[in-house]
Amino acid sequence: MSLDVETHEAHAHKTGHKWVDLTVAFSALFISLVSLGVAILHGHTMEKMAEANARLVAANSWPFLSYGPGTVTVDGVTAVHLRVVNAGVGPAKIESAELIWKGKAYRSDREFLMACCGLDPASATFDSDLLPNEVLRAGQAVDFLGFKQSTNPAVFSALQQAMLSRDLQLPVCYCSIFDECWKSDLATISLTPTQVQACVPPKISFDQGLLNVSK
Repeated sequence: MSLDVETHEAHAHKTGHKWVDLTVAFSALFISLVSLGVAILHGHTMEKMAEANARLVAANSWPFLSYGPGTVTVDGVTAVHLRVVNAGVGPAKIESAELIWKGKAYRSDREFLMACCGLDPASATFDSDLLPNEVLRAGQAVDFLGFKQSTNPAVFSALQQAMLSRDLQLPVCYCSIFDECWKSDLATISLTPTQVQACVPPKISFDQGLLNVSK
């Protein structure tokens, strides 16, 4: 027994009027092109929104370090304080720091005070805080050198001059929590620190002799 199976080929429906068929075809092509354009435009819009969102996140985590020297009197005790302040809106990871006086880098506050201000290391005490490898929250400050007037008035006076001198440089390299890094001489007032790929340790780090060794 044999079965006959009818087969039908599918053909596009035509109206029999050539201009109508062309109009329908061009309309379908036009709609396809419009849909493609809308899809491409939507993709570009989403890319721009993603970029804008990334910039917003970066802006909301942006650190900005500045140098804050000053003289304060507390309970009748007058002292000089040299500090670094995070004036940005995000945490700052201080990767490296240098303290330079007249072109020469110093590893510690003591060495710096001997060079700039005539400190006798055997007879003086002063406050000294480590600067590199600190993480400063937004609005937080760290005092990296403090010296009381009563300790040695001559050194105190010399330090007041030195802390605002152009001979003083404080190059610091720091990064955001997203590892975007900047380097700037904080002793030079600037709103545009140099962005760098990564922080490179200096030959002589201002680390009180506790962290790195000279290369």
